[in-house]
Amino acid sequence: MKTTYYSASMELSIPSELGYEVIARDAVAAFALRMGFTHERVEDLKTALSEACINAIEHGNMLAPNLRVNVACMCDNDRLLVEIHDQGLKHHTPAQMPLSMADKLAGLGSMRGMGLLLIGQLMDEAGFDPNSPDGNRFHLTLYRQHTVEHVPSQRTE
Repeated sequence: MKTTYYSASMELSIPSELGYEVIARDAVAAFALRMGFTHERVEDLKTALSEACINAIEHGNMLAPNLRVNVACMCDNDRLLVEIHDQGLKHHTPAQMPLSMADKLAGLGSMRGMGLLLIGQLMDEAGFDPNSPDGNRFHLTLYRQHTVEHVPSQRTE
């Protein structure tokens, strides 16, 4: 197994109150710009991170203001990795066969889960860590060499 060494990192912790995701979004955006990511990719990251933090606040921590959402950023020569970790009052359980965004927009199912679909479209990689023993851990990854051939994935195992 290859060990990855990160050249720069940043961590922050926010309360589980809606509105604080903006602080996390702006801090991570500044970090990504400092690491040399393009404005366009940083805008995608801002949208995805906001959605991930809102999910952690609403679903993982169930809006309990005494709980925290931790955000960690790590950047190396190849990628920027952002991890969002809630305290998991409610653990994420992946859907068996999630509907596509087009199916949801066509009214074939609940609009719940649209945020995860959006994140999957904006990021090079995104998904839950199935081995998290404490709370929910969700990651967002942006590669420096973003190409059309790279298909975004959404790990939900």
